[in-house]
Amino acid sequence: MSTDASAARPTVTVSTFVAQPPERVWVELMHPGARWMLGANVETDYRVGSPVTFEGNFFGRQFQDHGTVLECERPRVLRFTHFSPTSGLEDVPENYHDIRITLEPEGDGTRLRVEQHNIASSEHAAHVEREWTQALRTVAHSDGCRRA
Repeated sequence: MSTDASAARPTVTVSTFVAQPPERVWVELMHPGARWMLGANVETDYRVGSPVTFEGNFFGRQFQDHGTVLECERPRVLRFTHFSPTSGLEDVPENYHDIRITLEPEGDGTRLRVEQHNIASSEHAAHVEREWTQALRTVAHSDGCRRA
């Protein structure tokens, strides 16, 4: 976990290597049935300014998080805001996370990196770091799950 010196709130950065080219990783991330975001169904058209929603069930609780697509450069960058009503925080722009996902060619695969800015506390940042680590393991197929 790193802290963004320009902000009072923590930032988390997590990365992993995926043994596939960026174009293939991008397709997996953007597939309509993809469940890399905590098992959530991600709905958006990936156009800058468009809404993005994350719906799912987390430890028995239904959730519907939301945000806005800020940047989309296929197959290299996806950046969006994210707000979770379950956070207990007020739904105002100051409480939205800024999440940037980058895919960079590395050897015969891809370095997949996620940066999440504007996290409410250090304790929540540690939780976010664990969640993103698991999410990236899922994308990299290094989470121990067999896939068809």
